[in-house]
Amino acid sequence: MPGLRLGNTAPDFEAETTQGPIKFHEWIGDSWAVLFSHPGDFTPVCTTELAEVARRAEDFKKRNVKVIGISANGLQDHKKWELDIADWGAQFGPTNVEFPIIADEDRKISTLYDMLDEQDATNRDAKGLPFTIRTVFVIDPKKTIRLTIAYPASTGRNFDEIIRVIDSLQIGDKYKVTTPVNWKKGDDVIVHPAVNNDEAKTLFPEVKFHKVCCPRWIITQITNGKLVQIEHALAAVSQGTTSLGIKASNGIVIATEKKSSSILIDDSMIEKVATICPNIGIVYSGLGPDFRILVAKARKSAQAYWKIYNEYPPTKVLTQEIATIMQQATHSGGVRPYGVSLLVAGWDVNRGPSLYQVDPSGSYWAWKASAIGKNMVNAKTFLEKRYNDDISLEDAIHTALLTLKEGFEGLMTEKTIEIGVITVPSQADLDAGKIEGTGRAKATFRKLTEEEVRDYLAM
Repeated sequence: MPGLRLGNTAPDFEAETTQGPIKFHEWIGDSWAVLFSHPGDFTPVCTTELAEVARRAEDFKKRNVKVIGISANGLQDHKKWELDIADWGAQFGPTNVEFPIIADEDRKISTLYDMLDEQDATNRDAKGLPFTIRTVFVIDPKKTIRLTIAYPASTGRNFDEIIRVIDSLQIGDKYKVTTPVNWKKGDDVIVHPAVNNDEAKTLFPEVKFHKVCCPRWIITQITNGKLVQIEHALAAVSQGTTSLGIKASNGIVIATEKKSSSILIDDSMIEKVATICPNIGIVYSGLGPDFRILVAKARKSAQAYWKIYNEYPPTKVLTQEIATIMQQATHSGGVRPYGVSLLVAGWDVNRGPSLYQVDPSGSYWAWKASAIGKNMVNAKTFLEKRYNDDISLEDAIHTALLTLKEGFEGLMTEKTIEIGVITVPSQADLDAGKIEGTGRAKATFRKLTEEEVRDYLAM
């Protein structure tokens, strides 16, 4: 496929590699990918390049980037070459080639990606077949080509530049920004032209305006690749009371501190664990008013799902809905990110019990056990020591209380702790568990009463 351009879908292919056969798109999965070609095995320039990539494996890994090389030789030569690469690179540090190298003796993949050198008559093998030039493709998780660079066979690549462009692309995808000349991660960026000035002020409080003839450029700083607004939201979460969730073999427990700032406050009105629908509950750390808004939106979404499908949403579906609402607040004019992190616990027939954490940026992921709030680090350390996959719901409740107690200030009572549990229904419960007249299954999520909490604390 000659003439591949930015924005094209990267051609899929099957190939033999040093790590076994692959289907390219399947191998990429949800990651970014760097595909880079080499004229031939054992060539000095190529050897230095692969050694550099091997040594910088962590730089690619932390950016969620998979690397794959391609060379116009067979697998046997590739295997011997890996030893040569490791031997040469050892003078600079540990050099283990842990990424695959494609065997492309017939040049099919090189032709597919238009990597062959048709101009340099000397860049050919003994059979007269052209070698590949030093081409680089950066491909995103949607399998779209985002960068192409072609180096002559005589010139080694600059991987600092390739990583710099990946940083730019990833930050640009996450936030509405572009990057200026010679930009490096942590430098000022340019707000995307599609964002007007008023919206820019909301999205980027530290925005600086600079007129350069026409149009106006808007410069702001994303500290270490992070939006300042989201950092403020995370700071609000870190000042919130500690909350945690534990997934057991037969359910889930979510728990939190519930302390009022004054004895004059009616703490019976404080709700930190909320029921969204009969099969899902959530707990938060951060700003209470923001939590109330999200609870209302989540409940509305759950009811809308019921009206369409005659069942309540799976936990992942509702979590995605909440995460989308929170993410939209990070790039909308006139609003700020939600200053809360959430733990979403639920049960559904497809996935069983599931526990998710959602952060102010709108990112979410599944956990076996997690903690949020001001004592998050110590709580997670405590959970890591005590958690096992076979833990029962009863033991999980006790573990949750012990974890909260580690950083609890004052007396822990049924008034200062709030707990919600997910129980896994049996098949008999599912078959006979419809509430008469509604068609709705009985709840799998409930909040423990103060009496129940008191009994657990007394054990």
